[in-house]
Amino acid sequence: MTRSVRVPPIVLSAAIGLAGTVVATPVAAQSVGDNFVVPNLPIEYDRGRNTGVLDRSRPEFDALGIKIGGFTLFPRVETAIGYEDNVYQTSSDRKADATVTIAPNARFASNWSRHSLTIEAGADIKRFLTEARRNQDGWRVVGSGRYDIGGQMTLSGSARTARATEPPTSAAYPSAAAAASQYQSTQLQFNAGYAPGRLRLQGGFTFAAIGFDDVLTFGNGVISQNNRNSHTMSGSGRVEYAISPDTSMFAQGSYDRIDYARPLATGIPNRSSNTFRALGGATFDLSTLLRGSLGVGYIRRRYDAALYRPIGGVTAEARVEYFPTPITTVTLTGRRLIEDASFINSGGFVNNTVALRLDHELLRYVLLNAQIGYEHDVFKGTDATLDIVRVSGGARYILTRAIGIGASVLHDLRSAKGTGSGPSYHETRFVLSLVVQR
Repeated sequence: MTRSVRVPPIVLSAAIGLAGTVVATPVAAQSVGDNFVVPNLPIEYDRGRNTGVLDRSRPEFDALGIKIGGFTLFPRVETAIGYEDNVYQTSSDRKADATVTIAPNARFASNWSRHSLTIEAGADIKRFLTEARRNQDGWRVVGSGRYDIGGQMTLSGSARTARATEPPTSAAYPSAAAAASQYQSTQLQFNAGYAPGRLRLQGGFTFAAIGFDDVLTFGNGVISQNNRNSHTMSGSGRVEYAISPDTSMFAQGSYDRIDYARPLATGIPNRSSNTFRALGGATFDLSTLLRGSLGVGYIRRRYDAALYRPIGGVTAEARVEYFPTPITTVTLTGRRLIEDASFINSGGFVNNTVALRLDHELLRYVLLNAQIGYEHDVFKGTDATLDIVRVSGGARYILTRAIGIGASVLHDLRSAKGTGSGPSYHETRFVLSLVVQR
């Protein structure tokens, strides 16, 4: 489903890999396409028939945590040093710099046989050695829970507030900014599921509010970003039917209402809009072979202001994991959505993304990964287009339950054409990290 102002979506797999594995990982570089708002009804396809490299439990290395009654506390701190060869993402007069990052985190999770409750808090503090204008201060507090009503119905909810940094590859990033573009995001979600026999019904609602900080220019001026502040209400529903133990067909619909707090500019209305999306497809989990989901449908965004023409067309969402061997996972992801543009003469753009990722367990305690992603944005009503290619690779070495190290390299290539599409540039980043956990 679509959501409010966000970074153009490309690599769906990047956010999934680190969530279920408490081992050493390099400080996560934000992927092209990471979303400001988490979808309130993600498609589920795991039926326990396959296990990806990053999902696999490693009892001899997994953190044990600290038992506190019916809960377990998992403290963790990750530190990293890095190098970036184009700190300001410019096509000329490139500046390089070294970075230091510290990311403490604590997760408090229930051990109950039924229901669940998790509270998590963390920070992500990044410092540049000489280009201090790019320093970043991030933090987050998240609470989530699930209530099981019998064996067929569940209710779940979450609340999250976070201060984060917008990746420069975003189509909406202020290209004249010298400082990092940071924003505050607050989100509430409620979901319900009912699964009698082969039928499964799901519904979800999300409220999200996003506010952007002003940023400094190279001439010490100030760029106001208050015309990007917005709040979104999203509702969605899905019907899914299992035609076999490993395959289901689904149909889903969603509605988003986006409201911007201020005009885009004096006398120019902003892009408040309504978006409808319908999607149909299949989810599958075939033993020792592959699992995933494929969906195709129609999306249409209609703006309140007559200045912006409605945008509609084919929408798609796909994620397929292939398991050539028990220690190798190949993941293909893709999306086609409509997003809001960042300049005056366009209401929105069509975002097309695809990514391919390889994860390999070289040894029980050495994990390798490689990824390539491509994004193509077409801005309606203008001649502007944007192409982004991202290539990355990394390794994680788990020393003990408590200590691990990681290394990664990432290269971005951003090619912008037409009026208002922003700068073209390329950038390479290296990161070495150390994780200490309990």
